[in-house]
Amino acid sequence: MNVLLVDDQRAVVESLKKGICWEHLEVEQVFTTSSAKEAKLILRNFPVDILVTDIEMPEEDGLALARWAKEEFPHLECIFLTSHAEFQYAREAIQMGGFDYILQPARYEDVEHSIAKAIARVEEHLKMASVMRNQKMVLKQRNALLDAVLSKQGQGKYEDGDQIFRSAREMFESEYKEAIFYTLLIQLEKWNRITNVWEEKLVEMALCNVMEELLAPLKGRAGISALIENRYWMLLTMERAERMEEMIRENVELFFHFVNTSLDFKISVYPGGMQEEAFHNTYQRLCRMADQNREHKAFICWEAPEETDTAEKGEDPIERAIAYVKKNLSKNISRAEVAREVYLNEEYFSRLFRQKTGATFKDYVLMEKMEEAKKLLRQSKFSVGIIASKVGYDNFSHFSKMFKKITDQTPQEYRKEHQK
Repeated sequence: MNVLLVDDQRAVVESLKKGICWEHLEVEQVFTTSSAKEAKLILRNFPVDILVTDIEMPEEDGLALARWAKEEFPHLECIFLTSHAEFQYAREAIQMGGFDYILQPARYEDVEHSIAKAIARVEEHLKMASVMRNQKMVLKQRNALLDAVLSKQGQGKYEDGDQIFRSAREMFESEYKEAIFYTLLIQLEKWNRITNVWEEKLVEMALCNVMEELLAPLKGRAGISALIENRYWMLLTMERAERMEEMIRENVELFFHFVNTSLDFKISVYPGGMQEEAFHNTYQRLCRMADQNREHKAFICWEAPEETDTAEKGEDPIERAIAYVKKNLSKNISRAEVAREVYLNEEYFSRLFRQKTGATFKDYVLMEKMEEAKKLLRQSKFSVGIIASKVGYDNFSHFSKMFKKITDQTPQEYRKEHQK
Protein backbone atom coordinates (compact mmCIF):
# COMPACT_ATOMS: atom_id res chain seq x y z
CA MET A 1 0.00 0.00 0.00
CA ASN A 2 1.49 3.40 -1.06
CA VAL A 3 0.47 6.93 -0.02
CA LEU A 4 1.11 10.32 -1.65
CA LEU A 5 1.12 13.45 0.57
CA VAL A 6 0.60 16.81 -1.22
CA ASP A 7 0.78 20.28 0.40
CA ASP A 8 2.31 23.52 -0.83
CA GLN A 9 3.83 23.91 2.64
CA ARG A 10 6.78 21.51 2.67
CA ALA A 11 6.86 21.55 6.50
CA VAL A 12 3.34 20.05 6.62
CA VAL A 13 4.12 17.04 4.45
CA GLU A 14 7.40 16.40 6.26
CA SER A 15 5.60 16.59 9.59
CA LEU A 16 2.95 14.09 8.44
CA LYS A 17 5.60 11.76 7.03
CA LYS A 18 7.49 11.72 10.32
CA GLY A 19 4.57 11.92 12.75
CA ILE A 20 2.32 9.08 11.42
CA CYS A 21 3.18 5.48 12.26
CA TRP A 22 3.28 4.13 8.70
CA GLU A 23 4.61 0.74 9.79
CA HIS A 24 1.51 0.22 11.92
CA LEU A 25 -0.65 0.99 8.87
CA GLU A 26 1.49 -1.41 6.79
CA VAL A 27 2.18 1.33 4.25
CA GLU A 28 5.17 0.38 2.13
CA GLN A 29 6.09 3.75 0.64
CA VAL A 30 5.18 7.38 1.33
CA PHE A 31 5.70 9.91 -1.49
CA THR A 32 5.70 13.66 -0.77
CA THR A 33 5.45 16.75 -2.97
CA SER A 34 4.51 20.41 -2.69
CA SER A 35 2.60 20.93 -5.99
CA ALA A 36 -0.13 19.37 -8.10
CA LYS A 37 2.23 19.25 -11.09
CA GLU A 38 4.76 17.10 -9.22
CA ALA A 39 1.92 14.98 -7.78
CA LYS A 40 0.71 14.11 -11.29
CA LEU A 41 4.24 13.11 -12.26
CA ILE A 42 4.44 10.75 -9.27
CA LEU A 43 0.97 9.30 -9.92
CA ARG A 44 1.87 8.56 -13.54
CA ASN A 45 5.11 6.80 -12.67
CA PHE A 46 4.56 5.07 -9.33
CA PRO A 47 1.77 2.92 -7.88
CA VAL A 48 -0.23 5.05 -5.42
CA ASP A 49 -3.33 3.86 -3.56
CA ILE A 50 -4.20 6.86 -1.35
CA LEU A 51 -3.83 10.57 -2.12
CA VAL A 52 -3.74 12.96 0.89
CA THR A 53 -3.85 16.53 -0.41
CA ASP A 54 -4.28 20.09 0.77
CA ILE A 55 -7.14 21.91 -0.99
CA GLU A 56 -5.76 25.46 -1.29
CA MET A 57 -2.55 25.41 -3.32
CA PRO A 58 -1.09 27.83 -5.91
CA GLU A 59 -1.39 27.08 -9.65
CA GLU A 60 -3.77 24.09 -9.20
CA ASP A 61 -5.77 23.34 -6.06
CA GLY A 62 -6.27 19.96 -4.42
CA LEU A 63 -9.83 19.55 -5.70
CA ALA A 64 -8.70 19.86 -9.33
CA LEU A 65 -5.81 17.46 -8.65
CA ALA A 66 -8.12 14.89 -7.08
CA ARG A 67 -10.63 15.24 -9.93
CA TRP A 68 -7.87 14.49 -12.47
CA ALA A 69 -6.48 11.64 -10.34
CA LYS A 70 -9.89 9.92 -10.00
CA GLU A 71 -10.39 10.07 -13.77
CA GLU A 72 -6.95 8.57 -14.43
CA PHE A 73 -6.93 6.10 -11.51
CA PRO A 74 -10.53 5.26 -10.52
CA HIS A 75 -9.58 3.04 -7.55
CA LEU A 76 -7.48 5.80 -5.91
CA GLU A 77 -8.86 7.04 -2.56
CA CYS A 78 -8.61 10.78 -1.79
CA ILE A 79 -8.36 12.47 1.62
CA PHE A 80 -8.53 16.27 1.78
CA LEU A 81 -6.71 18.47 4.32
CA THR A 82 -7.71 22.13 4.73
CA SER A 83 -7.58 24.88 7.31
CA HIS A 84 -10.90 26.39 6.08
CA ALA A 85 -14.18 24.90 7.28
CA GLU A 86 -16.08 26.03 4.19
CA PHE A 87 -19.10 23.94 3.17
CA GLN A 88 -18.43 24.54 -0.55
CA TYR A 89 -15.10 22.72 -0.27
CA ALA A 90 -16.63 19.80 1.57
CA ARG A 91 -19.48 19.51 -0.91
CA GLU A 92 -17.12 19.45 -3.91
CA ALA A 93 -14.90 16.89 -2.21
CA ILE A 94 -17.86 14.59 -1.57
CA GLN A 95 -19.26 15.02 -5.10
CA MET A 96 -16.02 13.84 -6.69
CA GLY A 97 -15.89 10.76 -4.48
CA GLY A 98 -13.47 12.07 -1.85
CA PHE A 99 -13.08 9.57 0.95
CA ASP A 100 -12.56 11.98 3.87
CA TYR A 101 -12.31 15.69 4.71
CA ILE A 102 -10.01 16.70 7.61
CA LEU A 103 -9.74 20.19 9.12
CA GLN A 104 -6.27 21.48 10.01
CA PRO A 105 -4.72 21.55 12.46
CA ALA A 106 -5.41 17.88 12.99
CA ARG A 107 -3.83 15.38 15.36
CA TYR A 108 -1.65 12.69 13.84
CA GLU A 109 -4.03 10.14 15.33
CA ASP A 110 -6.97 11.64 13.36
CA VAL A 111 -5.07 11.58 10.07
CA GLU A 112 -3.79 8.07 10.80
CA HIS A 113 -7.33 6.87 11.54
CA SER A 114 -8.61 8.35 8.27
CA ILE A 115 -5.79 6.72 6.28
CA ALA A 116 -6.50 3.37 7.99
CA LYS A 117 -10.15 3.56 6.87
CA ALA A 118 -9.03 4.46 3.33
CA ILE A 119 -6.65 1.49 3.30
CA ALA A 120 -9.49 -0.84 4.31
CA ARG A 121 -11.60 0.55 1.48
CA VAL A 122 -8.79 0.14 -1.05
CA GLU A 123 -8.27 -3.46 0.08
CA GLU A 124 -11.98 -4.14 -0.30
CA HIS A 125 -11.94 -2.71 -3.84
CA LEU A 126 -8.88 -4.81 -4.70
CA LYS A 127 -10.53 -7.90 -3.26
CA MET A 128 -13.70 -7.31 -5.28
CA ALA A 129 -11.68 -6.67 -8.43
CA SER A 130 -9.73 -9.88 -7.80
CA VAL A 131 -12.95 -11.86 -7.33
CA MET A 132 -14.36 -10.45 -10.56
CA ARG A 133 -11.16 -11.28 -12.44
CA ASN A 134 -11.18 -14.79 -11.00
CA GLN A 135 -14.83 -15.25 -11.92
CA LYS A 136 -14.12 -14.16 -15.49
CA MET A 137 -11.09 -16.45 -15.63
CA VAL A 138 -13.03 -19.41 -14.23
CA LEU A 139 -15.86 -18.76 -16.66
CA LYS A 140 -13.38 -18.69 -19.55
CA GLN A 141 -11.88 -21.94 -18.27
CA ARG A 142 -15.32 -23.50 -18.04
CA ASN A 143 -16.13 -22.43 -21.57
CA ALA A 144 -12.75 -23.67 -22.79
CA LEU A 145 -13.41 -27.02 -21.11
CA LEU A 146 -16.77 -27.26 -22.88
CA ASP A 147 -15.00 -26.55 -26.18
CA ALA A 148 -12.50 -29.32 -25.39
CA VAL A 149 -15.34 -31.73 -24.58
CA LEU A 150 -17.04 -31.03 -27.89
CA SER A 151 -13.76 -31.39 -29.75
CA LYS A 152 -13.33 -34.88 -28.30
CA GLN A 153 -16.93 -35.76 -29.20
CA GLY A 154 -16.27 -34.64 -32.77
CA GLN A 155 -13.21 -36.89 -32.91
CA GLY A 156 -15.14 -39.87 -31.55
CA LYS A 157 -12.99 -39.90 -28.37
CA TYR A 158 -15.96 -40.26 -26.05
CA GLU A 159 -14.11 -41.41 -22.93
CA ASP A 160 -11.67 -38.48 -23.17
CA GLY A 161 -14.58 -36.09 -23.65
CA ASP A 162 -16.42 -37.49 -20.63
CA GLN A 163 -13.29 -37.13 -18.50
CA ILE A 164 -12.91 -33.46 -19.46
CA PHE A 165 -16.62 -32.95 -18.83
CA ARG A 166 -16.21 -34.31 -15.30
CA SER A 167 -13.46 -31.73 -14.75
CA ALA A 168 -15.82 -28.98 -15.94
CA ARG A 169 -18.47 -30.19 -13.50
CA GLU A 170 -15.96 -30.13 -10.64
CA MET A 171 -15.17 -26.47 -11.37
CA PHE A 172 -18.87 -25.62 -11.09
CA GLU A 173 -19.48 -27.82 -8.04
CA SER A 174 -17.06 -25.82 -5.88
CA GLU A 175 -19.63 -23.01 -5.58
CA TYR A 176 -22.57 -25.12 -4.36
CA LYS A 177 -23.57 -27.31 -1.44
CA GLU A 178 -25.43 -29.65 -3.78
CA ALA A 179 -25.01 -28.74 -7.43
CA ILE A 180 -27.14 -30.06 -10.26
CA PHE A 181 -26.31 -29.81 -13.96
CA TYR A 182 -28.51 -29.31 -16.98
CA THR A 183 -27.48 -29.37 -20.64
CA LEU A 184 -28.95 -27.35 -23.52
CA LEU A 185 -28.23 -27.36 -27.23
CA ILE A 186 -28.98 -23.94 -28.73
CA GLN A 187 -29.43 -23.81 -32.50
CA LEU A 188 -29.05 -20.39 -34.14
CA GLU A 189 -31.81 -20.25 -36.74
CA LYS A 190 -31.69 -16.69 -38.04
CA TRP A 191 -28.73 -14.32 -38.16
CA ASN A 192 -29.46 -10.62 -38.61
CA ARG A 193 -26.23 -8.82 -37.80
CA ILE A 194 -23.75 -11.52 -36.81
CA THR A 195 -20.90 -11.45 -39.32
CA ASN A 196 -17.64 -12.01 -37.41
CA VAL A 197 -15.99 -13.67 -34.44
CA TRP A 198 -16.39 -10.59 -32.21
CA GLU A 199 -20.13 -10.63 -32.74
CA GLU A 200 -20.19 -14.37 -32.02
CA LYS A 201 -18.62 -13.55 -28.63
CA LEU A 202 -21.30 -10.94 -27.99
CA VAL A 203 -23.96 -13.57 -28.73
CA GLU A 204 -22.32 -15.97 -26.26
CA MET A 205 -22.24 -13.22 -23.62
CA ALA A 206 -25.87 -12.27 -24.25
CA LEU A 207 -27.08 -15.88 -24.00
CA CYS A 208 -25.15 -16.45 -20.74
CA ASN A 209 -26.32 -13.18 -19.18
CA VAL A 210 -29.98 -13.79 -20.01
CA MET A 211 -29.90 -17.34 -18.64
CA GLU A 212 -28.01 -16.41 -15.46
CA GLU A 213 -30.44 -13.59 -14.73
CA LEU A 214 -33.34 -16.03 -15.01
CA LEU A 215 -31.57 -18.58 -12.81
CA ALA A 216 -30.56 -16.03 -10.15
CA PRO A 217 -33.04 -17.42 -7.54
CA LEU A 218 -31.28 -20.79 -7.88
CA LYS A 219 -27.80 -19.20 -7.86
CA GLY A 220 -27.55 -20.42 -11.42
CA ARG A 221 -24.46 -20.14 -13.62
CA ALA A 222 -24.13 -20.86 -17.32
CA GLY A 223 -21.11 -22.06 -19.28
CA ILE A 224 -21.25 -21.88 -23.06
CA SER A 225 -19.20 -23.36 -25.89
CA ALA A 226 -17.92 -21.61 -28.98
CA LEU A 227 -20.19 -21.61 -32.04
CA ILE A 228 -19.95 -24.88 -33.99
CA GLU A 229 -22.08 -25.24 -37.13
CA ASN A 230 -24.59 -22.66 -35.84
CA ARG A 231 -24.87 -24.48 -32.51
CA TYR A 232 -23.95 -23.52 -28.96
CA TRP A 233 -23.83 -25.96 -26.07
CA MET A 234 -24.77 -24.56 -22.66
CA LEU A 235 -24.16 -26.19 -19.29
CA LEU A 236 -26.31 -24.84 -16.48
CA THR A 237 -25.31 -25.26 -12.84
CA MET A 238 -27.53 -24.40 -9.89
CA GLU A 239 -28.29 -25.20 -6.27
CA ARG A 240 -30.66 -28.13 -5.84
CA ALA A 241 -34.13 -27.00 -4.76
CA GLU A 242 -37.72 -28.22 -4.68
CA ARG A 243 -39.62 -28.35 -7.99
CA MET A 244 -36.29 -28.38 -9.87
CA GLU A 245 -37.57 -29.82 -13.16
CA GLU A 246 -40.59 -27.52 -13.19
CA MET A 247 -38.53 -24.40 -12.43
CA ILE A 248 -35.91 -25.23 -15.05
CA ARG A 249 -38.60 -25.82 -17.65
CA GLU A 250 -40.20 -22.45 -16.85
CA ASN A 251 -36.83 -20.68 -17.10
CA VAL A 252 -35.88 -22.38 -20.37
CA GLU A 253 -39.19 -21.26 -21.87
CA LEU A 254 -38.66 -17.70 -20.59
CA PHE A 255 -35.12 -17.75 -21.99
CA PHE A 256 -36.37 -18.96 -25.38
CA HIS A 257 -39.14 -16.35 -25.50
CA PHE A 258 -36.88 -13.45 -24.45
CA VAL A 259 -34.12 -14.25 -26.95
CA ASN A 260 -36.50 -14.69 -29.88
CA THR A 261 -38.49 -11.53 -29.15
CA SER A 262 -35.81 -9.14 -27.85
CA LEU A 263 -32.47 -9.95 -29.50
CA ASP A 264 -31.21 -9.75 -33.09
CA PHE A 265 -31.28 -13.49 -33.75
CA LYS A 266 -33.61 -16.48 -33.44
CA ILE A 267 -32.90 -19.76 -31.71
CA SER A 268 -34.25 -23.26 -31.24
CA VAL A 269 -33.57 -24.94 -27.90
CA TYR A 270 -33.04 -28.66 -27.28
CA PRO A 271 -33.07 -29.36 -23.51
CA GLY A 272 -30.93 -32.34 -22.55
CA GLY A 273 -32.29 -32.73 -19.04
CA MET A 274 -30.42 -33.31 -15.79
CA GLN A 275 -26.85 -34.19 -16.71
CA GLU A 276 -26.16 -37.41 -14.82
CA GLU A 277 -25.30 -39.74 -17.69
CA ALA A 278 -22.06 -39.68 -19.66
CA PHE A 279 -21.96 -36.49 -21.70
CA HIS A 280 -21.45 -38.27 -25.03
CA ASN A 281 -24.88 -39.89 -24.63
CA THR A 282 -26.48 -36.46 -24.22
CA TYR A 283 -24.39 -35.09 -27.09
CA GLN A 284 -25.49 -37.77 -29.53
CA ARG A 285 -29.11 -37.62 -28.37
CA LEU A 286 -29.41 -33.85 -28.79
CA CYS A 287 -27.57 -33.84 -32.13
CA ARG A 288 -30.04 -36.46 -33.34
CA MET A 289 -32.95 -34.32 -32.12
CA ALA A 290 -31.62 -31.25 -33.91
CA ASP A 291 -30.95 -33.16 -37.14
CA GLN A 292 -34.40 -34.73 -37.12
CA ASN A 293 -36.08 -31.35 -36.69
CA ARG A 294 -34.22 -29.27 -39.26
CA GLU A 295 -37.47 -28.24 -40.93
CA HIS A 296 -38.71 -26.65 -37.69
CA LYS A 297 -37.46 -23.15 -36.93
CA ALA A 298 -37.32 -21.28 -33.61
CA PHE A 299 -38.96 -23.77 -31.27
CA ILE A 300 -38.26 -25.74 -28.09
CA CYS A 301 -37.98 -29.48 -28.61
CA TRP A 302 -38.88 -31.22 -25.34
CA GLU A 303 -39.50 -34.60 -26.96
CA ALA A 304 -36.74 -37.19 -27.26
CA PRO A 305 -36.16 -38.70 -30.73
CA GLU A 306 -36.85 -42.31 -31.52
CA GLU A 307 -33.89 -44.38 -30.38
CA THR A 308 -31.87 -46.22 -32.96
CA ASP A 309 -31.35 -49.93 -32.43
CA THR A 310 -28.54 -51.04 -30.14
CA ALA A 311 -26.47 -52.48 -32.96
CA GLU A 312 -26.34 -49.11 -34.70
CA LYS A 313 -25.41 -47.34 -31.45
CA GLY A 314 -22.30 -49.41 -30.97
CA GLU A 315 -21.27 -49.40 -34.62
CA ASP A 316 -18.08 -47.78 -35.81
CA PRO A 317 -18.80 -44.23 -37.13
CA ILE A 318 -17.12 -44.93 -40.50
CA GLU A 319 -19.14 -48.13 -40.91
CA ARG A 320 -22.26 -46.08 -40.22
CA ALA A 321 -21.09 -43.50 -42.76
CA ILE A 322 -20.58 -46.20 -45.42
CA ALA A 323 -24.04 -47.62 -44.72
CA TYR A 324 -25.51 -44.12 -45.01
CA VAL A 325 -23.78 -43.53 -48.35
CA LYS A 326 -25.05 -46.83 -49.79
CA LYS A 327 -28.57 -46.07 -48.61
CA ASN A 328 -28.55 -42.60 -50.24
CA LEU A 329 -26.83 -43.11 -53.59
CA SER A 330 -29.77 -41.50 -55.33
CA LYS A 331 -29.02 -38.21 -53.54
CA ASN A 332 -26.28 -35.66 -53.95
CA ILE A 333 -24.83 -36.29 -50.48
CA SER A 334 -22.01 -34.15 -49.08
CA ARG A 335 -19.17 -34.86 -46.70
CA ALA A 336 -20.57 -32.35 -44.19
CA GLU A 337 -23.96 -34.07 -44.22
CA VAL A 338 -22.50 -37.52 -43.52
CA ALA A 339 -20.13 -36.16 -40.84
CA ARG A 340 -23.14 -34.69 -39.01
CA GLU A 341 -24.98 -37.97 -39.36
CA VAL A 342 -22.24 -39.83 -37.49
CA TYR A 343 -21.56 -36.95 -35.03
CA LEU A 344 -17.99 -36.22 -36.11
CA ASN A 345 -16.15 -33.02 -36.91
CA GLU A 346 -16.02 -32.71 -40.72
CA GLU A 347 -12.23 -32.47 -41.04
CA TYR A 348 -11.65 -35.27 -38.57
CA PHE A 349 -14.27 -37.41 -40.33
CA SER A 350 -12.46 -36.86 -43.65
CA ARG A 351 -9.13 -38.05 -42.23
CA LEU A 352 -10.70 -41.02 -40.44
CA PHE A 353 -12.66 -42.01 -43.55
CA ARG A 354 -9.52 -42.06 -45.70
CA GLN A 355 -7.62 -44.11 -43.11
CA LYS A 356 -10.44 -46.63 -42.97
CA THR A 357 -11.28 -46.93 -46.70
CA GLY A 358 -8.08 -45.83 -48.43
CA ALA A 359 -10.05 -43.30 -50.49
CA THR A 360 -11.25 -39.74 -50.05
CA PHE A 361 -14.93 -39.37 -49.25
CA LYS A 362 -15.63 -37.82 -52.67
CA ASP A 363 -13.86 -40.62 -54.56
CA TYR A 364 -15.54 -43.29 -52.48
CA VAL A 365 -19.01 -41.90 -53.19
CA LEU A 366 -18.21 -41.66 -56.90
CA MET A 367 -17.06 -45.31 -57.02
CA GLU A 368 -20.14 -46.49 -55.13
CA LYS A 369 -22.42 -44.61 -57.51
CA MET A 370 -20.64 -46.09 -60.52
CA GLU A 371 -20.79 -49.63 -59.07
CA GLU A 372 -24.53 -49.22 -58.57
CA ALA A 373 -24.89 -47.85 -62.10
CA LYS A 374 -22.99 -50.84 -63.54
CA LYS A 375 -25.23 -53.21 -61.61
CA LEU A 376 -28.37 -51.54 -62.96
CA LEU A 377 -26.99 -51.51 -66.52
CA ARG A 378 -26.30 -55.27 -66.31
CA GLN A 379 -29.45 -56.41 -64.50
CA SER A 380 -32.23 -53.98 -65.43
CA LYS A 381 -33.96 -52.63 -68.50
CA PHE A 382 -34.10 -49.06 -67.18
CA SER A 383 -33.02 -46.38 -69.64
CA VAL A 384 -29.60 -44.82 -69.07
CA GLY A 385 -31.31 -41.57 -68.09
CA ILE A 386 -33.32 -43.31 -65.34
CA ILE A 387 -30.20 -45.10 -64.10
CA ALA A 388 -28.36 -41.76 -63.95
CA SER A 389 -31.09 -40.31 -61.75
CA LYS A 390 -31.05 -43.40 -59.52
CA VAL A 391 -27.40 -42.74 -58.68
CA GLY A 392 -27.88 -39.04 -58.06
CA TYR A 393 -27.15 -37.44 -61.44
CA ASP A 394 -29.63 -34.92 -62.86
CA ASN A 395 -27.42 -34.23 -65.85
CA PHE A 396 -27.27 -37.22 -68.26
CA SER A 397 -24.16 -36.01 -70.09
CA HIS A 398 -22.28 -35.48 -66.82
CA PHE A 399 -23.18 -39.01 -65.72
CA SER A 400 -21.97 -40.46 -69.04
CA LYS A 401 -18.73 -38.50 -68.81
CA MET A 402 -18.01 -39.72 -65.25
CA PHE A 403 -18.99 -43.30 -66.13
CA LYS A 404 -16.57 -43.39 -69.06
CA LYS A 405 -13.85 -41.86 -66.91
CA ILE A 406 -14.17 -44.78 -64.47
CA THR A 407 -14.83 -47.67 -66.89
CA ASP A 408 -13.34 -46.46 -70.21
CA GLN A 409 -16.78 -47.19 -71.76
CA THR A 410 -19.96 -45.24 -72.29
CA PRO A 411 -22.98 -46.56 -70.37
CA GLN A 412 -24.43 -47.88 -73.67
CA GLU A 413 -21.17 -49.70 -74.54
CA TYR A 414 -20.99 -51.20 -71.05
CA ARG A 415 -24.61 -52.45 -71.20
CA LYS A 416 -24.16 -53.90 -74.71
CA GLU A 417 -21.05 -55.83 -73.66
CA HIS A 418 -22.29 -57.14 -70.32
CA GLN A 419 -25.86 -58.00 -71.25
CA LYS A 420 -24.58 -60.38 -73.98
